[in-house]
Amino acid sequence: MKPLRNPLILYRYILGEHIGPFFFSISIITLIFLLNLVFRELGRFLSRGLGLGVMFEFFFLNIAWIIALSVPMSVLVATLMAFGRLAGDNEITALKSGGVSILQLLTPILLASALLSLGLIFFNNHILPDFNHRARLLAMDIARKRPTISIEAGVFFHGLKDYSLLVQEIQETPDTSFVKSIFIEDNSKPGSVTTIVADSGKIYFDRTRGLLFFILFHGQIHELDLVKMEDYRILSFPKQILSIPVADWKIQRSESEHRGDREKSAQTMLTDVRRNRLEIEKERKRVNQLASSYIFRYLPLSFRPQIGFTQDQIEYRLKQPLKTQVLSDHVRFKQDIVGARTLIRGLEKQNASLMVEVHKKYSIPVACIIFVLIGAPLGIMGRKGNAAVAAGVSFGFFLLYWAALIGGEELADNQYISPVIAMWGANMLVGLGGIYLVVHSIREATVIDWNRFGRILRSKVKRKSDENIG
Repeated sequence: MKPLRNPLILYRYILGEHIGPFFFSISIITLIFLLNLVFRELGRFLSRGLGLGVMFEFFFLNIAWIIALSVPMSVLVATLMAFGRLAGDNEITALKSGGVSILQLLTPILLASALLSLGLIFFNNHILPDFNHRARLLAMDIARKRPTISIEAGVFFHGLKDYSLLVQEIQETPDTSFVKSIFIEDNSKPGSVTTIVADSGKIYFDRTRGLLFFILFHGQIHELDLVKMEDYRILSFPKQILSIPVADWKIQRSESEHRGDREKSAQTMLTDVRRNRLEIEKERKRVNQLASSYIFRYLPLSFRPQIGFTQDQIEYRLKQPLKTQVLSDHVRFKQDIVGARTLIRGLEKQNASLMVEVHKKYSIPVACIIFVLIGAPLGIMGRKGNAAVAAGVSFGFFLLYWAALIGGEELADNQYISPVIAMWGANMLVGLGGIYLVVHSIREATVIDWNRFGRILRSKVKRKSDENIG
């Protein structure tokens, strides 16, 4: 490998070739994730009458986890596009003829991807948890928000607390509804029922005060005392204004100190793991002491140990307990053991989930480096007219990586495999494939000998036909 006289010039050029494709790909991938989120959530948001500000905040908070996933993907796409363009214009060949090796071409990209990985690790530990926490709280607040008031003609509306409403005709305008033949039942006063009927009226909502106003014309108010049924009153009116408070019409922001696994930094989760391990060790010691004390009570006197037990325990053993006492002692011991086992298993499963999230915060950023090892040789393959093959193989690496990551997470959460293997196994598997591609690119060997596969296939087909003829 010949040393470069001015390596910075080449490094700047190689990096410049990646900047445009990287930002293009991250924009497209982020947009795809975001559109999927919009299509999934927009209907629910519109049904609850959320403003544009709240919807924008929700999607903005969810962009954090989208970026955490799209950055490694964009590195692979950018590397594939950049090296494919260089190979297509024969610049790779010209650089090789000038003594520049594949490793020298990869050096600036590997350094840049390493810096990008460090930045993504910082992002995953200090920015992403807060965004995930705020996004979860906002989703809970949205779920509690009251849906928009939708009144239909000829259908009883029970969406207002203590009120029932029925109108026969309704004409909607942007801010006011004009209705005819109105029936309102008011059960807000305990011990009495008020019924209001009117020929016509207007309904509008005051968002500032959270009140639904009814302006009624030509109607009657019927009041019935449920305690004194004979006390019944009727009041006629030419015009009546009624205001009904609408609870939960505005989204109520909540605060919570509790955070899930994806809302914590790696350091916080490691602290939780250590605390759970101490609790597990404490519970195991308690179970061992409980089991020793239980066994000692029912051992023959000649086999009982004399050290480590109190005088009360020894005296208890010397007594002959009743059958009911023995049975109750057995039941209580079994309950203690089952409870302790359930607690230990729960803590161990929680630790497994926490460690999965800890390793994920580092394994996904490191994928930026892994994908460079794949994208560069696959991009160089395009110079021989194999661009479609390279794109297909890169898509296969995508599927392989994410399937291994998701499957590993599921297995590790259920304690079938180690969290280390679950989160780093995909990197190791795809990384070995990337190293294989780089080595073959250095040796200028064909990554996949399609001609050989063609010859083997033709020979098998010919042999099969000969056997059929014979």
